[in-house]
Amino acid sequence: MEDWETMLKAYNQVVDPTYKFDPEIPPTQGYRLNEDGAQPYYAKLSPGKGRGLFASRDIQKGEIVHDGNKSDVVFPDGLSWKRYMFALPRTMACDQAEWTFTQKFKEGGPMRVVSSLNIAILMNEGNTVKDVNVQPEDGNGKPSEYSAVFYAMRDIKKDEEILMDYADYDTDYAAAGIGHQVEQTKMEAVKTYVHQAAMGWGMIFRHVGSTLGLGS
Repeated sequence: MEDWETMLKAYNQVVDPTYKFDPEIPPTQGYRLNEDGAQPYYAKLSPGKGRGLFASRDIQKGEIVHDGNKSDVVFPDGLSWKRYMFALPRTMACDQAEWTFTQKFKEGGPMRVVSSLNIAILMNEGNTVKDVNVQPEDGNGKPSEYSAVFYAMRDIKKDEEILMDYADYDTDYAAAGIGHQVEQTKMEAVKTYVHQAAMGWGMIFRHVGSTLGLGS
C-alpha cells in the first residue's frame, strides 16, 4: 500500500496537483467502476507472470470489466512523465517504466503516455489468442484501439485470470515524447524499455536529468 501511495503523491506533486484520487477505494483494491463500487477483479500472483488480475466473481460476456477512463492517468506530455519517474525511488520507477504504455484516444489524435496508479495496471497478456478474454471496444461492440473500456469477450469464471492482448494498443514512445524511434515490434519495445530500466537505470537517470536540466 505504501508504494502505491508514494506513486499517487508523486503524481500530485510533479504532474497535476489538482488530480483527485478516490479516497474510498485504495489503489490495492483498484478504483470505483460504478455505483456498486470497485471493478470485478483483484490482484494476486500469476504463475509464470508475476502479479496479475483475477475475476472476483463470475463475469458475463459483454460486461464491462475495466474502464481506463476512470482508472488511468494520462500525462500531459513526455516531459511530465519524465519528471514523475525522476520523483520516484529507483526500484519503484522500474515498475512504473514497465507499467507505462502509449495510446491514441481518437483517429489522427496525438499519441499519449498513459499509466494506472492502482492494481488495474497489473493486467497480463494472454499467452495465446484463445487465452485473451477482454478487449477494448467502442460503444457499438466493436474492437477499438482508441477505447479505454474493456469488455468481456466471453463468460469469465470467478478466480479466472483477466487477460488482454498488448497488441490492442500501438507502442510508440518516440511519438509520445518519452523515447527514441526504433524498428521494433510492440513487445520488443516494451522488453527493451523495461530492460533499460532494470539494468541501466543510471543511463535513464542521466537522460532524464539532462532533459530537465538537473545535471551536466
